[in-house]
Amino acid sequence: MFYLTRYQFTSLITFVFRSAINSEVAFNSVKNKMAANIITLRLCKGTEGFEDFQVVKMVAMESEVIKNCIQHTHIWREPLRLTLPSGHVKPGKVLKKVLEYCEYHAHAKSNSISEEDVNIWDKEFAQNIITADKNRASVCDILKAADFLIIDGLLNLLCITIVTLLHRGGF
Repeated sequence: MFYLTRYQFTSLITFVFRSAINSEVAFNSVKNKMAANIITLRLCKGTEGFEDFQVVKMVAMESEVIKNCIQHTHIWREPLRLTLPSGHVKPGKVLKKVLEYCEYHAHAKSNSISEEDVNIWDKEFAQNIITADKNRASVCDILKAADFLIIDGLLNLLCITIVTLLHRGGF
């Protein structure tokens, strides 16, 4: 059998409690840092209510509108309420596509992805949007959302793609 003296036992208990408290503090610190990097975008869906989107701050800041709201704290409130221009496609579907674009571009910036790879991804992304909807309603709604949120890259990408397809007679 193994026996501890009173002093050893007290030291062991003190060590265990200090470790637990330190790990709890460290865990809460990491949790708070992660929470500070995630923001909530609340999409107003008219009479249907709201739909919340949890977005990494770096991704949301691809939009100049959201970036300005975050940087000017007197305007910023959590959640940030958005009302996208009304269109034919459900606004949640439109915002998901816009955020998909923003997520890729934020990831590309932080991971130094080559401009050639980004251009290839952009072309495929635009083609997928255009070929997914035969009546082109989603293209127009995403274009309006990019304009409203001031996401110049997405706006330019869709405009160039539409003009190219019009020129070829395919839109």
